[in-house]
Amino acid sequence: MKTIRYILGLLTLVSILSSCGDDYLDPKVTTPYGDEFAYTLPGPVEGFLTNAYGAIPGQIDHYSGDFLDAATGDAVTNQYGSGVYALGGGKMSSVSNPIGIWDAAYSSFQWIHLFQEKSADTATVKWWISDDVKDATERTRLLGESYFLRAYWGMELLRVYGGVAESGEVLGYPIVTKFVTEDQKEEVLNMPRNTYEECVLQILEDCDSAISILPMAYSGDDVILGKAHIGRATAAAAYVLKSRVATIAASPAYNTTNDLTKWERAAVLSQEAIDQANISYTALTYTAVTTPNLATTPKDYLFRRYHNNNSLENRNLPPAFWGNGRTNPSQNLVDAFPMDNGYPITDPASGYDPQDPFSGRDPRLRNTVIYNGTNVETGGRGLEVAETVAEYIVLEADTTEEDDGAGNMVEVINIISDTVIYRKGIDSEGYDYRGSRTGYYLRKWISDKADMLTNVNQKLNSEHMYPIIRGAEAIYNLAEASNEAVGPTGIVPGCSLSAYDLIKYTRSASIGLGSTDPYLDAQMASVDDFRALIQNERRLEFAFENHRYFDLRRWMLPLDETVRGMNVTRDETGAYTYEGTDPTDTGSFIEVEERSFDSDRYYYHPLPYDELAKNPNLENNKGW
Repeated sequence: MKTIRYILGLLTLVSILSSCGDDYLDPKVTTPYGDEFAYTLPGPVEGFLTNAYGAIPGQIDHYSGDFLDAATGDAVTNQYGSGVYALGGGKMSSVSNPIGIWDAAYSSFQWIHLFQEKSADTATVKWWISDDVKDATERTRLLGESYFLRAYWGMELLRVYGGVAESGEVLGYPIVTKFVTEDQKEEVLNMPRNTYEECVLQILEDCDSAISILPMAYSGDDVILGKAHIGRATAAAAYVLKSRVATIAASPAYNTTNDLTKWERAAVLSQEAIDQANISYTALTYTAVTTPNLATTPKDYLFRRYHNNNSLENRNLPPAFWGNGRTNPSQNLVDAFPMDNGYPITDPASGYDPQDPFSGRDPRLRNTVIYNGTNVETGGRGLEVAETVAEYIVLEADTTEEDDGAGNMVEVINIISDTVIYRKGIDSEGYDYRGSRTGYYLRKWISDKADMLTNVNQKLNSEHMYPIIRGAEAIYNLAEASNEAVGPTGIVPGCSLSAYDLIKYTRSASIGLGSTDPYLDAQMASVDDFRALIQNERRLEFAFENHRYFDLRRWMLPLDETVRGMNVTRDETGAYTYEGTDPTDTGSFIEVEERSFDSDRYYYHPLPYDELAKNPNLENNKGW
């Protein structure tokens, strides 16, 4: 007899009202058969968990169509009415926070806890009616996912709202670990913020609970643990989430006394992630960031979302390719990529030429940025942002006769005045108001498929990956934590590699240096120098993955770096002249946009005004 499994289609509609007030504490389950009946069916019960997944953004430019990198020195957005544009100008408050997630997180907590409560009824809720083993396996997997999702949303709350309060105490968020009923609402709405460390420990505990019952990865054709479930939570993703929360907790913004034991914890948990999840480093290839394939999800993508459309291209391809040129990488970011010999372009040993700025560079630059002359799409033309000499126009001239030296009188035209007419590059801001303000366009995550948007009546789609948690993060976290705890060449007890070993390993693979990296060797004498190198390597590795904004804050690095661009012209011989590409010549810098983070309060974010107004026990972060 064929095993029968409950599959629920449209029987139950699960919806939540989370736009205002305390509605996020009151999930609504509606069904023509009544709530209690719905709670006995696996479809609606699993749907509670699906809502917590569904609140996770589905695309990488999920800040209303922008990357959070565009609120840092790494990029600008040309969407002047967007929240990220406002954020980059310092426009943030308790009333208006473009990256606020309070309601989404606490709504997800409610769904998670409702799932945990209802799925515990093993006698009533059955995923597999006639197979107790399969029923227990699926129930257990879903429970593990619920612990992971609670840890994920806790981590997101910490990233956005964790900070130092006016009292000087480092605080996180109010921890809730149960479904809140109507009778318990007031109690929860008056909870104070837990300490930052208490939140960290809760997230680590939830990750451990997830790890104990989730598969390390989904593979094969098993109906419960097979590859059809790729994209759901795994033990491997939970291990790296532990590495993330421990590393952020050890960072200067939250580790105000520089407690080295927190760095040691981060190192040990990162090493654990590498060992248990069998993580190795593979540099992201050009193909991986332009034309990924769902059937071959990179091993590095431990927790990811997927979409097959052209929205990223619509927003970010140059206008001449029927895009809107929305995200413009900065000269600041381009300058951060070293040469292919590993030296930064400011080092005389690099061989960098500001008038040939893209030759001999780290291959990650091509994978991240579309720059002048590079192909925008497969088989297509190169990017044209250069202003080109079109023609000379003579405004006034006269003629005279002169002896040519052989006794012949010849007519000579004397130019009294002339002018040169320049043609704006078809991909430049001067040609189209949507053109790049910096001279660069975004390559990473943007398909290079030919003629993708050309036929406006039948635009092409492309597969895209949004890697929320990458295995590479654990490697960079281990390097960072090890350097802080024991220096560049020391090895933290319980770990197997030093910060130097790890960064040599990643630079060898990403830049193609092999076993020789003289610049790296020169940096290992100083913790400070090696820290700066690690921070820059992380900047390049995770560019346009929405990490840089938070990294700057946790490291307490300057937030007010003016965003720069470049100009390029081409003369009648075809030779290019670049302006703004010499990082040592500050007088030639082309300033594009200021970053108005002019106060220490911007290292932390304000709590939502509505929550502060409802809950007198919530202490806001300092400066807000």
